[in-house]
Amino acid sequence: MISSEVVTQTWQDMSQVPAHQSPKLVEQMQAEQPAALGYLLYLDDLPFNQYEQELVFYIGMVVWQIMKRSDQQLYQVTVEKMIEAQESNLEILERLATNDEYDFIESVQILIRTYPEPQVLRYVVEAIMEDDPEEEGFRDEYKGLAFVHLKALLDAFVSSLAPRPRLVA
Repeated sequence: MISSEVVTQTWQDMSQVPAHQSPKLVEQMQAEQPAALGYLLYLDDLPFNQYEQELVFYIGMVVWQIMKRSDQQLYQVTVEKMIEAQESNLEILERLATNDEYDFIESVQILIRTYPEPQVLRYVVEAIMEDDPEEEGFRDEYKGLAFVHLKALLDAFVSSLAPRPRLVA
C-alpha cells in the first residue's frame, strides 16, 4: 500500500515540475503507459471545459507518478483493463448522479476506507474537491464525473500492480 507520505511527496514533486519539462513527462507516459495516456487524452466527449480537462489530465499524471512509486511493480495498463475499469465506474457515476452532495461525500468516504490504495484515492478526491479562490477548479456538477474518470484510471493502475520480480544472483 502506498503511504500518505509518498502521495504527498509525489504531489509536491509534480507541482515543482517546470512547464517546459511537461512534454518530457507526456513522452515518458506514452512510452510506459500508452493506454492510460490515451484514456487521459480522451476527454473531448465529456462536458468538461478546457480548464477542467487540463486539471483531469494533471491529476491523472500525478496519479501515474504516485503509482510508479509503489512497492509493487507497475506493469503496463492494457486497453482491456482500461475499458473494464471505465465500465465498472459508470455504475458509480449513475448512482452519484441520483444522490445529493452529502451522499456523494459519504459514499466516497466509505469507498476510500475499503479501497486497495486508499491514500491515492484520497488524493484524487482532495484534488477534485479543492476550493481555491484563486483557481477555477471543477464546476460542482462535474466533480462526480471527474471523480469517476480518475478513479477508473486509478483502478486500471491498481489492477496492473504485481509483486516485483526477485533478482536471482
